[in-house]
Amino acid sequence: MIPSSLLSEEPYRELPGESKLLYGHLLGLLRLSAQDTTGRWKANGRPCVSLSRASAGRLLHCQREKAAGLFAALERCGLLEPVPGQPNGKARRYYLNLPRPKEPNEL
Repeated sequence: MIPSSLLSEEPYRELPGESKLLYGHLLGLLRLSAQDTTGRWKANGRPCVSLSRASAGRLLHCQREKAAGLFAALERCGLLEPVPGQPNGKARRYYLNLPRPKEPNEL
């Protein structure tokens, strides 16, 4: 499920539609990782997700390079945060952040 704030609030409203779909998919993976009792999907005790750019490209029917741009757009908005200290593997691990509501003084 994609949070409605991604459709209506800044800075998320300007995200490409495919980035919003990717974020919704990652949220689904996060729900699964939060249920994991082995600790495999946790980094520093915090649930995380892992998805390669190639897998994201197959999921969204786009090239790997475009998928990399979609990940980057989510990072710039603060919705994705790379897990620090990762080896250079194919799939990166990310913490997901929920959309942050605007503060009254930010209007």
